[in-house]
Amino acid sequence: MQKLPLSLLLAAITTTSAQAEAWYGSAKFNSSRQNLASSLLTSPRVAERVDAPDSAKTVTSSFSVGYAFMEGWRLEGEYTMPSNATFKSYWAPFNANVNSLQIHSQRIMLNGYKDIPINQWLSFYGMAGVGVARVDAKGYQTNDTRRFASNRQHNFAYSVGLGLEAKVSEQITLGAGYRYIAMGDVETGYNTFANRINARDEQLKGKLKEQDVFLEVRLSF
Repeated sequence: MQKLPLSLLLAAITTTSAQAEAWYGSAKFNSSRQNLASSLLTSPRVAERVDAPDSAKTVTSSFSVGYAFMEGWRLEGEYTMPSNATFKSYWAPFNANVNSLQIHSQRIMLNGYKDIPINQWLSFYGMAGVGVARVDAKGYQTNDTRRFASNRQHNFAYSVGLGLEAKVSEQITLGAGYRYIAMGDVETGYNTFANRINARDEQLKGKLKEQDVFLEVRLSF
């Protein structure tokens, strides 16, 4: 007869612990693939894109401070360290001219999470975030002396993702996940070199997106 009350007490303690509110800090280590979608015409005189790799791999890290609420909800602010990617493209009828777009990006995001417990130590979660991506875009055509002007943008960014996490102690949680981030339209300034008609009417542009597979370490205060 004494085992049932004891079991209920342990269950109550476990539930209370799982739902306890607390501040936390976390670090993510991201294997990222940046994509340049919807690449637009670089010049009024080109007809179509002949060839272009649409993605570039990068490795980044991010750091967060957040608060865990009751019922598995979390809210955090996250800063993602700068990353670099280069996209090369060729356009008809100037197939021999390579256009190299160089992207330097970083983000500040506000993320929300919902944890769904699987058992006492393992949880699945979904997440979504909004924020600002700072993107520096520059590039060149054919060689480094034929440059496009640099351009800095601050774009609205959003993300969605999911993950799995394991609570290894009262303070430490380890996790892994995937997320998709959209960082908006990016473009260089116009060409600084003289083109065929001596006009400043060429630039490199597209939509910047990113896919992350990440590992996370989270420490509750």
